[in-house]
Amino acid sequence: MQIKTCKLCAEEVIKVLEAEESLILATCAGNRVTVHPMSHVNDGLTVYFQTGKDYLKTRQIRENHNVALCAGTYQIEGTATEIGHPMADENGLFAKLMKEKHPGSFAKYSQLEDEVVIKVTITRVRQYRYMDGEPLMAEAEFGGNNDERKYL
Repeated sequence: MQIKTCKLCAEEVIKVLEAEESLILATCAGNRVTVHPMSHVNDGLTVYFQTGKDYLKTRQIRENHNVALCAGTYQIEGTATEIGHPMADENGLFAKLMKEKHPGSFAKYSQLEDEVVIKVTITRVRQYRYMDGEPLMAEAEFGGNNDERKYL
């Protein structure tokens, strides 16, 4: 059976990212795939989270920048980059957003010396839907800087 497709708009994805308290992150390196629930924040279609610099997920991201996220029923693909300590001057936006959305986690973890911020640039989003009882795939591809938006 062929599934019909429809466009998925960036604004819908952003709204979901903002509403979700946590995401599921999938990382892969060395023939090992792992999943991790993550507290996150986002600035538009860019997702940020903090973690220990020596944790498995961080080591896997260093080896393979391609990651997947799950937000509710949205399947998200992107590229992940380590961008420094949560309290570094260049991560002021992350610190502000994290303090607002997850104040407890911010207070408990952001000051720790071995914490790093991971930035995920979303490249593709998909969601299975039903319209009039028929399956439908809503999807979109986003440019590397998330300014270019190509709806599939």
